[in-house]
Formats: sequence, structure tokens, C-alpha cells
Amino acid sequence: MTGQLPTVKIRKVESHPGTSDIVTRLKKSWFGRFYLEHLKQIPLIRKLVIAAWRNLYSTYARHMIHRLSPQARRWRPIVKLADYVNASNISSIKVFDPERIDTPPPVVIPPEDQAYLVSPHDYYEFPPIYVGQLSDAQVYGMTNLVFMRDAVICHDLYDFERDYTSEELYYRHVIDAKKKRMRLLRNDATPEHIPIAAAFLDACAHNYAHWLTEVLPRIAVFCSLEQHADVPIIVDDDLHPNIMESLALVVGNDREIITLPAGRAIKVDVLYVTSVTGYVPFERRNTKLVGHSHGRFSAFAFDQLRKQLLPFAVKLPHQDFPRKIHLRRKSWGRKITNANEIEVLLVDNGYVIVEPEKLTFLQQLALFCSVDEIVAPSGAALANLIFTRSDTRVHILIGKYDGTSYWYWQNMACASGKQVVYSFGELSDSQSTIHSDFMIDSKVFRYAN
Repeated sequence: MTGQLPTVKIRKVESHPGTSDIVTRLKKSWFGRFYLEHLKQIPLIRKLVIAAWRNLYSTYARHMIHRLSPQARRWRPIVKLADYVNASNISSIKVFDPERIDTPPPVVIPPEDQAYLVSPHDYYEFPPIYVGQLSDAQVYGMTNLVFMRDAVICHDLYDFERDYTSEELYYRHVIDAKKKRMRLLRNDATPEHIPIAAAFLDACAHNYAHWLTEVLPRIAVFCSLEQHADVPIIVDDDLHPNIMESLALVVGNDREIITLPAGRAIKVDVLYVTSVTGYVPFERRNTKLVGHSHGRFSAFAFDQLRKQLLPFAVKLPHQDFPRKIHLRRKSWGRKITNANEIEVLLVDNGYVIVEPEKLTFLQQLALFCSVDEIVAPSGAALANLIFTRSDTRVHILIGKYDGTSYWYWQNMACASGKQVVYSFGELSDSQSTIHSDFMIDSKVFRYAN
């Protein structure tokens, strides 16, 4: 299997003491490990920890600001990439035109639950995709912001008023959403320096679904430009082996990959930045505002990603992949409480239980390319639906909670030429959250069949 992978050259930027954020350090402590392994899955405790953490934010931020260098302390305007490119007459290459993605309502089983799923839109517009060439730029690990002398550049789909970023939760920077400005809380005083590179750093990069639908398509778009075939690529450090495998398949042979840990920075003389190809906000900044984004994705970018990856699935030595699968979710949160009952029912109807985390990326790619029917709880592995055929039936099991971004999967499916089927489950605890476990009524499969 690994013999089929392209050869890539990886250069790792080492961490420096003090450059990692406080959350990263806490996660590595004994208390952080205990919380992640035993407490995080308890809704009430998770709510209390997050509330306490956010309330400490302003105090911590004020304390940190006094310790920063004048360069890091100053406020800098946040500017969208398209606005910066246009205002500064930056050189850019347009790869794809704007596009309209139609988002018809998905099927809901049983039908009486259809009214619960209210569409936020009949379609969405996706902006053009292009590659900009910036001069004298600086990038940090685990953020897609680009730091210029006169501004901080964000991507074109970022909504200042609505979108709360994980970088803020991790105390990496402070954002003043009303004035559209920011300043760093973690500053690398001794950044690396390289003459040329393309940056694909992102706070969400370590999550398989976000990587597959937001980061990797951008890399595929950039790598499709032959004139930049020798440009090194910067990605986040400590990515999962499956993510690194997918990266190797997309970038091809001999391109240098530079891995950058959180808190470390690289100054680049000539930096190529590929515009956004997919985006799902980390969290809502203001829950009082009506409506929020459930995610937008580029059909053109998904097509480009499939074009570069599917040939590898075809070359994979023949394996007897099942035609009907049920994805077993083993991660914390959003589990089916009567999973054993559901699994027995599905196995009796010809489904094979699959644990995606036990498969390599190439195996997952080949499996999802060939499968006819999928039944699965909402989870990162479902992002593989972008590789399924248009006639593959994707049946998603998900908890019934008002704050859930139900259209996330449908928007993703529509951008890849298919639709999904939903069945809702009743949450299993009184302290309900989007991560609560839920029970699925086995009768939904009678409707499905």
C-alpha cells in the first residue's frame, strides 16, 4: 500500500519554549489529559469548563498584552484576501469562476420529521477561486491568517460579526469584530525565513472532515498550476498519518513540505495564498443574531480534488470492499445509545460494520468510491461522501438539537453532486448540546427500505 505513495520531502520547523499557547500546554498536562479522556464527554462538565474558560479570556488577554513586544501589541486591521489583492494591485491567477450551488432539501425519514429541517437557503453562491502572490508575509502554525506589515489577511468567507475563531478560544490572538482589527497574543520573536512558499495552515487542519473539505481542496487547486510545481508547501505540524497520506497523494513527487507547529512563524519573501475553497465557522460569535452559516463548499474545488485522488483508488490492488456499510463511531460525543440494536438490524440487512479510523486514507478513498449504501452517525469520516458516486445512498443519523448545523452535510453533498438522507434521534441527556448522544428509533429503517 505505502509503495504507491509519492515521495515527499518533509522539513520540520522545531518548536521553541514559550511559543505554544496556554490551551496546548494545558492539554498536555495531567489535568488536561484527564479532562479529555474522562470528563469532556459529560455535557454539563464540558459546558461549565467552556463557560469558565471564556470568562477568564478578557483577564488573561489583558495580562498577556503587557508582556508582548510593541510589534505584537499593536492593533492591525483584518482585511479579506480579495480586498487586499484588489487594493494593493497584487498579482493573482484566477483558477475557477464564481459558482452557484443549488441546495434542495434532503429526504428526512420518517417523513413527519421533514418539517424539523428548515432550509436556510435554496442555493448559495461561492466566490471565485484564485491564487494571490504576496510579498514579505509572515504565517503562524494553526491559523490561516496571513500577517503583512500593514494588515492581517483573512479569507473571503470570514464573517467578522458572526464567526468566532478557535484561535481566540486558544488565546492565540484577540479580534475586535466591530472594528475589524486584531492583535497577537503569542508572538514568535525568532521566525524562520524562506524565500518562497505556499501556505495551507489552518486551525481546523487536524480534524479529518475539515482537512478533507476545507484545506486539501485548496492544496489540490494550487498543485494543479504547473508553473508552481516546485514551490514548497507549508502545513501544520503533527497531522494524523492519514492526513499526511492524503497530502502526499495530492502534492505528488519531490515537492518539499514544511511542517509548522502552533506558535511558530515563518517569514516568506514570496508567499502564494490560495483563496478559500470551503469554510465552516468554528462557532458563532453572537448567538443573538438570526441564522448562521452551515458551511459553503466549492464544487469546482471538489472536482479538482477528486480528479487528483481517484486514479490512486483505481490503482489500489483489488480488495473485496462491501457494497453496503455502516460507519461505527468510536469518538467521544454524538454516539448512538442503542448502537448495538441498530448494528444487529443493519447486519441482518446486508450491511458491513466499518471502523474508518482503522483504514488508511487510500483504503477509505477506495471504499467510498465503490460503496452503494452508507448508514452512519454524524462524524468526520462522513466527509468521505465527496468521493462517492452520485447514486450512492448516504443515510445520516443525527441528534435532534436546535443548534446543530444540519445543512453542513447537505451543503457538502450538493457541492459534490449528490444528496443525503437524514434521520433524527432523541437526545439522551437533559444537558443537551450538539455533541450529546442520541437514540435512533429502529423503525426508520422500515421507511428506508
